[in-house]
Amino acid sequence: MDWKKFAASVAFAAMIPATAFAHGELWYDAESHLPQFKKIVIYPLKGLDGTFKIDENEKSEIYQANDYFDKRFVRKLKIKTVPLGSSLKENKDIRVDEEKYKSLYNNFSSEKERAETVMAVTASNGYIIPQINLDKLEPHRSPAKTVTVEMKSWTEETGGPDGYKTYDERKWTERHTIPAQDLMLYHMGIEYNMYDREGKKIMTYRNAEHTYGNEYGGVVGLFTGLFGGKQTKSLSPNRYHVEIFKSIVDEFRKDFKAIQDNFKDNKKKTRVPKTIGFKGINLPSHVGSDEYSLKSAYFSMKDLAFRFTDVDIDYNNAGKAKYFVQGSINRYSLDRHWVEPHVTLNNKLLSEDEHDWYDSSGKKHIKKIKKYVTEIVDHHGYWQYTATVGGTFNLIDANGRVLVTHSAVETDDKVADAYRHLLKDFYKDVNKLLVGK
Repeated sequence: MDWKKFAASVAFAAMIPATAFAHGELWYDAESHLPQFKKIVIYPLKGLDGTFKIDENEKSEIYQANDYFDKRFVRKLKIKTVPLGSSLKENKDIRVDEEKYKSLYNNFSSEKERAETVMAVTASNGYIIPQINLDKLEPHRSPAKTVTVEMKSWTEETGGPDGYKTYDERKWTERHTIPAQDLMLYHMGIEYNMYDREGKKIMTYRNAEHTYGNEYGGVVGLFTGLFGGKQTKSLSPNRYHVEIFKSIVDEFRKDFKAIQDNFKDNKKKTRVPKTIGFKGINLPSHVGSDEYSLKSAYFSMKDLAFRFTDVDIDYNNAGKAKYFVQGSINRYSLDRHWVEPHVTLNNKLLSEDEHDWYDSSGKKHIKKIKKYVTEIVDHHGYWQYTATVGGTFNLIDANGRVLVTHSAVETDDKVADAYRHLLKDFYKDVNKLLVGK
């Protein structure tokens, strides 16, 4: 592929909207009228092998994942769907004419051919295909580690004749061993591609989770962590797919909802009669050769210009602009480093007593005496992920004179978010110059 030509086409296609999309790497083609779509075909989830995953057993992970994507993503967005991966028993239209929908699973020679069939059978605005691109378990061990800890105990008194005071403080040193611990790091990533009635790709979105699973609901029995009921404290290695899939789908849904909401909000925004257009972005080779990252980089550059400035935006460089944005990104990475086993200290209440006493006027008071000691809390070692984006964006005039420049290195948990932090601060400076606020 000629990536220079592809980058130019992306710069032309990423033409609309106005929100700071969080979490994933997003691009969509404004000319497709995606925010106004009313009916979408939802294909089953594709696995790492590129095949659709379908299971009619409603208790299986595959069925639950497909069903969640339809019910919790699309239906919350008030879009009519044709769910091919799960809800055939619930959808009356599909149940009546189930045979004709089977043609949508054919092996098509192109997306154009698939789109023709989708249109003929469903009359939908388009269709979306989710695919797992990362699914890995990483077992590892946090080693035992011995540390020296400064401990202390003390007494606090409140409400007495002398007000607040501390006394009986004692300090000592303890040698403490953090025990070894077997850990499991979960990795899952999903790509979403949406196509229109002609089989043209109109949206790409990619997101991933790298987690130890402590923040998830987990499951007891079957998927109660998803749909209510008693929950465990962490993911299980043999039942983690649906929980992480749910989390990634929820982020996708929020970003897609922002597309819909901001399509309406954009019409209401008042802008000053100044226009900015866009030059290129110098990107690291691994970004420029990656469809999802490349499209997202250009999309965000234009999207945040609308979001954080009050000037007109020449999305497709139609010749209306007198000011232009150009960028250079020298770092766009998700890195991990090992956090060593360590301890923290909590203040533990040992005892609490209350005593009555009377002041010189005979008024009764209550004196409280609390005794504390520090206690050690173990923290096992773990891998921590940090997204880092560094670079420079400039606003130039038609003669190439630099009017605003902003250089920074931003961090977050995901590269798309770190990149947007950089753009957000740049566009705030641009708005101060062009609008004065």
